[in-house]
Amino acid sequence: MVNSSNRLILSDVPFFLGGIFLIYLAVLDETLFNFILHSFQQDKIIISIATTIAAGVPMFFAVGFIKKSVLRRWQTIYYYEKLLLHDFFGISTIILLSIISYIIVIEEGIHQFNIPILAGCMLFSGYLIIHSFNLRKKKFP
Repeated sequence: MVNSSNRLILSDVPFFLGGIFLIYLAVLDETLFNFILHSFQQDKIIISIATTIAAGVPMFFAVGFIKKSVLRRWQTIYYYEKLLLHDFFGISTIILLSIISYIIVIEEGIHQFNIPILAGCMLFSGYLIIHSFNLRKKKFP
């Protein structure tokens, strides 16, 4: 019994680390903010939209992954709970990480500060893809 409980706890560690990585992207990384800001003419509305998107979207997914890993028994908004149970949450996270990777590679260029972010995006996206295939194998053997 102890072995199976340890396995369940360790299976959630990548979701927790992915949530921490997405918190880092939302709070400390400026890649998405700078891309939005430099793509449009700068005024107060664009700055507020860029701030909202660059901080809000990764944080939305970070809270979801931390909720899936550590805060299992806590109740959140009903529709957010339903979103966490479906595959769309993982797919949209992969899309977000792919957009950030595209911005790093194409727009900003790879340099020593962007390499850990790019590696984190690729590793977490790869884990989510493998995890979704494993879940699909369990549902449809």
